[in-house]
Amino acid sequence: MKNSFFLVIPEQHKNAQQLLSFSESALRQWLSQLPTANPALATRLFQDLLLAMIAVEMPPVDRLNALELLRPQFLNIEDYLRSRLMQTGFPKSENDKKIFFVLVALEKQLAIGYWSVVRDMTRREVGWLQARSLAQAMQRTVKGLSSIVISHYMMGYPVPDWIWFDLHALYKLAQKQGKHDAKVAEPAGMTNKTSTVEDSYKQILLLSLSYPLGLMQKEFLLVYGFIEKIGDVVQLAKQAPNADGASLQCVILLDEDLPPMFTAAASLKQDQRSEAERLYLDVSRLPKIVKHSDKYCGKDDVRFSSLDLHPDADPKLSSELFDYLMQRWRGLEPQGTALFADRLDRYLAIGLDATHELQDNRQCLASSLELRVESYSERALSCSFDHEGVLSIGSLVSFRRTDALPHQRTLAVVCKIQIPKQDKKLIFELFVVATQPYPVKYQDIHATDPDESQKALLYASKVDGEERSYIVLASFMIKDGDILRLYMAQEVFPIILNGRKNIGLGYWQFECRRILETLPDLPAPNKSQAQARGFDFT
Repeated sequence: MKNSFFLVIPEQHKNAQQLLSFSESALRQWLSQLPTANPALATRLFQDLLLAMIAVEMPPVDRLNALELLRPQFLNIEDYLRSRLMQTGFPKSENDKKIFFVLVALEKQLAIGYWSVVRDMTRREVGWLQARSLAQAMQRTVKGLSSIVISHYMMGYPVPDWIWFDLHALYKLAQKQGKHDAKVAEPAGMTNKTSTVEDSYKQILLLSLSYPLGLMQKEFLLVYGFIEKIGDVVQLAKQAPNADGASLQCVILLDEDLPPMFTAAASLKQDQRSEAERLYLDVSRLPKIVKHSDKYCGKDDVRFSSLDLHPDADPKLSSELFDYLMQRWRGLEPQGTALFADRLDRYLAIGLDATHELQDNRQCLASSLELRVESYSERALSCSFDHEGVLSIGSLVSFRRTDALPHQRTLAVVCKIQIPKQDKKLIFELFVVATQPYPVKYQDIHATDPDESQKALLYASKVDGEERSYIVLASFMIKDGDILRLYMAQEVFPIILNGRKNIGLGYWQFECRRILETLPDLPAPNKSQAQARGFDFT
């Protein structure tokens, strides 16, 4: 690997005076004076320093030492910028896009710095001490490219050209140099204290196989950290693993600018590529961690909760996210429901309140509550939104055909989002919850004022031939066994809830059963009351 296609090193110039500013003492002083209380200014100053550093001629070991001094502060800035991007849904505002471009520019500049160390050290023979530095520079370059991939995933954007090609080439180079399994110290706060080029390479490969279009923004780093814990379970192999006659193999095409993919084992035999141009990711041992899922999953964590139940602890996966990952790593792609084979437009409403109002007020023209969206495929819709932050993975929506009445709606949850051109046009897929929900209201069984009732949606579904009723509402305070008073059309009656399930962002589904309403028990009369005489009128 003589050159990187994505990490293009700028023209180098000699500047002895500038070199002094990149000495260890000068950099430590610069970092101590960085205005971290003003993140925007600190980011600009940090970027200016990186730009200057990667353009000046430096001995590779000195450059590596300087980059390692700066890396902890870079990670802090990266975390801050990513946290800003996760505050809203899609499409993103122009300000969010500016933050994203700054973030990726920083990640790329740092990766270029490490890559220049790798290039300089691999152009000639190096001693034992410098060989240790080479392994570190290679691992950091893989991590840098991985960071760029993650940032694009978080925004729903396509990964830039040549990144996957460079990642594959770096791993091949590390193997050639015998550095792919050399341990490199990780900064404090990481799950593992040491890592290797191979560990970091497998980590981003597995993340790409988790089907990023179906992950929420906040889940990428959570999944990335989870992969770090279980990475030893997955192995890279030069030959296709014979995992009990598996019909799918996870193959990495080393000469292509592509992420790993699951391919039918039979089709691999027809591929004309030599085995030297392929690697395999052996995921056959992943089912073993299912037996220890309690170790990785939080008991009370749910996937679509807006609450952080463990802000200071080691974050764990929800059981729903854990199951999602296990299915993806078996080669099962998540699919939205095939609803749009007619390829006709639909009217879309976002959120429970809008859906409730459209169904409750059947004379409503619905123009302000609905958007006209196009059928992108038999499973996907597309729309250029006028407002920012309206959709996320887990958003509750409802839709109807353009020739249907406003109350004739299907209730669904967004399960995939992609933004191919980094604009306000979103392509999204839906998972159907109910083909025809009905508007209802509810309140606590002990409440007395009907005006305090809350909106909900009710629907029926057959399970094992038995029709059951379900209610969808927006309160995380309600639990299994609670009794609510339900207002449906002209009827008012109590229901008992069971089977609590988090189906969307802030939305919960319960199975509900109608029960008889009993009068409160009257206190038993005491002895003096029993002996008292009544009034003498008849």
